[in-house]
Amino acid sequence: MGRLDDRVALVTGASRGLGEGIARHLAAEGAVVVCGDVLDATEVASSLPASPSGRKSKAVHLDVSDTAEVDQVAADIGREFGSLDILCNNAGVAQPIAAVVDTPDDVIQKVFAVNVYGVIACTRAAARIMKERERGRIVNTASQVGKVAWPGWGVYSASKAAVIAVTQVTATELAPWNIQVNAICPGTMMTNMTRTGFTGGLREGENLEEALGQKGASIPMKRLGTADDVGNMVVFLASDECSFTTGAAINLTGGEMVSF
Repeated sequence: MGRLDDRVALVTGASRGLGEGIARHLAAEGAVVVCGDVLDATEVASSLPASPSGRKSKAVHLDVSDTAEVDQVAADIGREFGSLDILCNNAGVAQPIAAVVDTPDDVIQKVFAVNVYGVIACTRAAARIMKERERGRIVNTASQVGKVAWPGWGVYSASKAAVIAVTQVTATELAPWNIQVNAICPGTMMTNMTRTGFTGGLREGENLEEALGQKGASIPMKRLGTADDVGNMVVFLASDECSFTTGAAINLTGGEMVSF
C-alpha cells in the first residue's frame, strides 16, 4: 500500500524537471496524477503506474496564467475523478540574469504571471473543490531566493517571496476546512532551468559542467539537489504523516540556505 493510494493530484509544470519528479513520486505512492503543463506532458503521464484501483494518470494542457483554463481543468478533474486531493503548484519560469533596473517589462510580467498569479489561480480553483470535501493538501514550489534574494535574480526572487506569502495566508484561511498549504524552497537543483541560468552567467572561457560541479562542491552536502529530493518532500507533505504542518516554507537546499 502507498501513502497516497487513489488520491487525486494535479501537478503543474509536470512535463519535465522538478514537476516530473513530483509526478513520479506521487504516482509511486498510489496517487492518480493529472500532469498539467503548457508543454506536452503525455510522455510523463503515460509512463506513470496506475493507482491501486486501476485509475490512470493523464496529461492536460494547462497555462496557469489563464484563469479560464485553470478553472476548467480543475472542474474537469472534479467531475472525472470525484475529488482533487493534492495540488502541487510547481509551474514556474526563470528570468534572464539582469539587475532589476535593467529588467524589461515583458520579463517582469511573464515571471509574475506564471510564478505568482498562476499559484493564486490554481489554489483558488483547487480550494473550491477541497473545501467541499473538507480535506486537501497544497504544496507550492518557492525557492531559497524567495528568502534571500540573489543579485541578477531580483524579479524571480520577488516572485518566489510572493509565493511564500501566498502560502502563509492561504494556510491560515483554509485551515478551517482541513486544507494544509506549505511551500518547498529548493536550493540549486540539477534541472534545465538551472543549466540555462548558469549558462547566462558564465564568464568568458568558463565551462558549464565545471561551473555546476564547483557549485555542487560549495554546498555543505557536496551536491546539487535533484527532482527526487523534491518529489520525496512533496510526498511527505501530501501524506497523512504530515498532519500538523501548514504555512511552512521548508528549505530543501543541502545546507546552501539555512535561514528561516
